[in-house]
Amino acid sequence: MRSAIVFAGLVIAALSVAAFADAESSRAELGKSIKLRILVDKVMQPEAKWVTQEWMVKAAADAGFNVFSPRAGYDRLDEVKQVAEWCKEYNIFFMPWMRGSLTAPDGPTADGKRVVWADGNAQPLWSPNSDEFWEWTNRYIVEYAKISKENPYLMGVFLDYENYAPGKEGNLYSLSYDDLILNEFGKSNSIATDAIPKNERKAWLEQQGLHEKFKAFQIDSWRRRCHALREAVDAICPTFQFCVYPAPGTPFIVQAVYPEWSTVRALLILADACTYGRPSRFQPEQQSLEGNRKSLLKGMKVPREAGIPFMYAGGIDPVVRGADPEFCGKNAVMISETTNGYWIFYEGPTYTEQDHADYWKWFTWANKAIAEGRFDAQKQARETPENWFADAFQHAAKGPRLVAPAGTGETIDLPSIKLRGENLVIVAATAGKPAEIVLQDVPVGSYDDSLLWELRNPAMEAVGSGTIPHGQSGSVSFTPPTDGLYLLAVCSGSCAWQISKTNVPVALHAADGLAVIYGAKRLYFDVPSGTNEFTLTIKGQGAETVRLNVFNPSGRQVATGQTTKNGQTVQVAVKPGDAAGRTCSLELTRADEGVLEDSSITIDAKLPPTLSLVPEHVFKLN
Repeated sequence: MRSAIVFAGLVIAALSVAAFADAESSRAELGKSIKLRILVDKVMQPEAKWVTQEWMVKAAADAGFNVFSPRAGYDRLDEVKQVAEWCKEYNIFFMPWMRGSLTAPDGPTADGKRVVWADGNAQPLWSPNSDEFWEWTNRYIVEYAKISKENPYLMGVFLDYENYAPGKEGNLYSLSYDDLILNEFGKSNSIATDAIPKNERKAWLEQQGLHEKFKAFQIDSWRRRCHALREAVDAICPTFQFCVYPAPGTPFIVQAVYPEWSTVRALLILADACTYGRPSRFQPEQQSLEGNRKSLLKGMKVPREAGIPFMYAGGIDPVVRGADPEFCGKNAVMISETTNGYWIFYEGPTYTEQDHADYWKWFTWANKAIAEGRFDAQKQARETPENWFADAFQHAAKGPRLVAPAGTGETIDLPSIKLRGENLVIVAATAGKPAEIVLQDVPVGSYDDSLLWELRNPAMEAVGSGTIPHGQSGSVSFTPPTDGLYLLAVCSGSCAWQISKTNVPVALHAADGLAVIYGAKRLYFDVPSGTNEFTLTIKGQGAETVRLNVFNPSGRQVATGQTTKNGQTVQVAVKPGDAAGRTCSLELTRADEGVLEDSSITIDAKLPPTLSLVPEHVFKLN
């Protein structure tokens, strides 16, 4: 009997060793012969009050995902161990999702240790130069490595370095000008740095010819910290992988994480968000897939030129406009063909609603196609109607009826107001009279996007569409068969655009937010009679701030408001008084802090949903 028990124990041990070896072998092929199919879940977890349950792991595995990463629970180590066991049972790998930043408390405990941007803006986050940040990071990741050593289905950690804290000026981390690192640098170079105000530190370092030295000093500090963590992990489980978002990466990621966390045995996985949805909601499916492919190829150049071993994965997020279920499925296939696989930040759908069922169907379809190497599946004809423009057009069409201003037919030059990305233009056309609107693609930074447009008649039927090459101008020309308001959708991707000339009245649709860049000297709008008060909403983004000034018909300022680095959305209440029933105007200009770049303005539903470039083109409510 005893020998039989011993033999049975040896058999079980042998089977366990074999299973471990199989898991290690499969894990080694993830991102290589087996494409990564990573689910970061924010849809199932809320059903259990943000706790992972076994059915969630099974559902992810049954849908063909091969890596599961629940959005919450990284700090509940007993739960992490349990999820790893469930993943082992259902043959799906596991990466705890962990926000890469740590909130710093108010008060003296964190004074001098918070992230400080180049302009002196301090965020409530522990600096990447602080011991507190690194002790917290190390504590959990080292524990994950210990679990991974015993259970290879826990393959690594998914670290999210997006900046979610108030006052964000970019993703994490760029150089920080906090007391800790500045004083360490000063001490090492026998320089007094104590008295330099936060907002003057970068300029002072540059004036002293010390900024490059300071930069190298800080990056070296990051690298030493990253190296120490990789060493600690390697001593436990050298195949443990780091998956890092965003890619290609911030200075912290590119210059510290790249060289220190990626090894031949544990390739760094870089998670890119450039493919979350369509490059534009006004772009058709196949054109959008090609645009996303180009963005991925461009992003991969950064780690490739850095000479590190890496894997690259494009991301998908259903909450992004234009990311409908079928497009997401085909996007997953395209991303997997182009890179080492894809990941989905699964948010937006509700688990018990049809939207989740629709997305789950297409992700299951995509995972099967990817596993079978059928990458041409991305090119199959649409099964569901492609409404890549419908929401925007229909929303505008269902808005209040507008009365168009009378047109003269004369071509006029319009003020140079640069619009960002995608917007709608309302066009007042007269039957039988040729209409011509000249659009200009405006370069921004290193982006090279062309300008796309599509025109729809009052019945929402397509009239025409076209492309204007990057940096060039082109005309939208048509002869309307009937009077009416036409809708012109314009998209310039990451670039800007403007309306240069027109021979018909045009206005910009602002009910859903008009996106501009570099402000606007004047935009005009009608205030209906009887309006006692209305609200205009402006939005900035981090250091990109904006001031709104509102003027009555005589040009006197009647209201103002501005965004700040910590207050990115501001509502400005306006009491028009005797201006009701007449044309008012507004300007978007520089705020007291920050820079005037990207901003948006949304007009109150009490007003016509349009802003006009000249007073002669102001639309009124019927």
